[in-house]
Amino acid sequence: MGSLLLALALSGCGRALGPRPDLPEGESPADLYVDLATEYVQRGQLETALERAQQAVATDHRSARAHYILAIVQERLGQREEAQRAFAKAVKRAPGNPDYRNAWGAVLCAEGRYDEGLAEIEAALAEPLYQGRETALMNAADCARKAGREADSDRYLQAALAHAPGFPPALLALAKRHYQQGDYRSARSLMARYSHTSVTTPAALLLAARIERQLGNEPLARALERTLRQRFPHSPEVIEL
Repeated sequence: MGSLLLALALSGCGRALGPRPDLPEGESPADLYVDLATEYVQRGQLETALERAQQAVATDHRSARAHYILAIVQERLGQREEAQRAFAKAVKRAPGNPDYRNAWGAVLCAEGRYDEGLAEIEAALAEPLYQGRETALMNAADCARKAGREADSDRYLQAALAHAPGFPPALLALAKRHYQQGDYRSARSLMARYSHTSVTTPAALLLAARIERQLGNEPLARALERTLRQRFPHSPEVIEL
């Protein structure tokens, strides 16, 4: 699954269902277990998170939040078929929740069901007040790229940057595209913008070094490579050097 999905998916655990007779409007008896499961996921305690997520579903099988957090945990644990079923149930119970549609779409794309996945992500993007638009657009770009639709992928990346000009994943992905196309100056310009985001990754350092070498700036390329070796000595990108 794309990195963005699991990094940001927990933001979709907002209230999604209607009232219960003994609870305030919008709350479910499963919410406590959902919150606990979310906390355990963030701590990396996935087995305990799974137990709490299963308790959430058992407590209120109608809760979209419960099925959603269960799907997140199962995906993290590599239980892909189970996660797909849980994602589908979350979307079925809260079809208007764009976080759920986006996450489900990313799962479908990861399974090679590109048309279905893009349709779900587009449904999320159709919500005018959706707060996770740049993430959904990145998921769409990744899905379109995997489907071999490079022009559509570029269009989604441009849309992500139009919505959030400093969004690091989109800057890096589009810089890589320009590098692959031989447009090294545009790639450098995007990496310059990326450098202002305070996000440094091995992939970014390697790409920046390659861009500078193509532009004839050998000293800077070597400096970037040294930084890569020093800061991320065990990364796969160091092997690529």
